[in-house]
Amino acid sequence: MRVVPYYHVWFGTKRRKWLLKGDILPAAKEIVGQIADEKGIRLIESEAIVDHMHLLLVLSGKAELPTTMMLLKGISAHRLFERFPELKLDAHTNSFWQTGYGSKLVPGSALSITRDYIRTQWDRLEDYDRGDSIPRPSARGAEPTLKQGKRR
Repeated sequence: MRVVPYYHVWFGTKRRKWLLKGDILPAAKEIVGQIADEKGIRLIESEAIVDHMHLLLVLSGKAELPTTMMLLKGISAHRLFERFPELKLDAHTNSFWQTGYGSKLVPGSALSITRDYIRTQWDRLEDYDRGDSIPRPSARGAEPTLKQGKRR
């Protein structure tokens, strides 16, 4: 029996700037999903939070990972800049995503935990709070509700 290699992958916006807000957040998720469909990439789970994105991918091997990430990050940045031209001004760069990404091979026994971790990124928003008040999705796919930042 062949083991299916699942990869948990994460990557940030350039300089970890809070660019994934407002209409840009759902657009980024939608665009990454579209690219995966177009390129035959098996995207199992995805979630974005203000300055980074998490994906769960099925790949035939680790050798596919660099090409897959180049496609997902490169094409998504291009499409986001096309849809939201003001992003280049907000980001102060021609790059939307940071160079590189983190990845971890996920064993089948940890698949459920990893999927839950990816789905619940917004539950840990306070870990990333820099004093901004940002829209937080109230439920998967629902319109964001305003969540106030932690008082320190």
